[in-house]
Amino acid sequence: MAYFINDKCVGCSACETVCPVTAITGVKKEFYFIDPKICIDCGACGRACPYDAIFDTYGSTAEKVRRTEWAKPVIQEEICSGCRYCVDICPFECLSMVNEDTPWAAIASLTNPKACVSCYLCEAACDKGAIVLRPPDNIAPPAAARFQR
Repeated sequence: MAYFINDKCVGCSACETVCPVTAITGVKKEFYFIDPKICIDCGACGRACPYDAIFDTYGSTAEKVRRTEWAKPVIQEEICSGCRYCVDICPFECLSMVNEDTPWAAIASLTNPKACVSCYLCEAACDKGAIVLRPPDNIAPPAAARFQR
């Protein structure tokens, strides 16, 4: 399923800028379009849209979320095999390998967190399960967790 843009679109291009797979096209100050054959359903466009002009795959309006609250990849170093899949798939070059001078110790690291759009491509590419996207520490835990004592 894919996200889609409704008639509230003013052509601000915020969605196009964050789309990790260039599924969004349009002309500035005009209507934009999401190609459902390319869209990976990551939701970055909906989180970036300031006009509530994007619907998710269920037809609900995707809500804008401050970029500082977007999930970021957390690499579990003890699991990372150093395969580079996550680094190679990241369209915004958020991840890089560290300790590459020692091949047996090379691991992925989030080196450009501000560029991350929380698209989950790195998490999906990791066949070891070493990458999990998590919200920043300053975000309140999910409601269920707050009520557990």
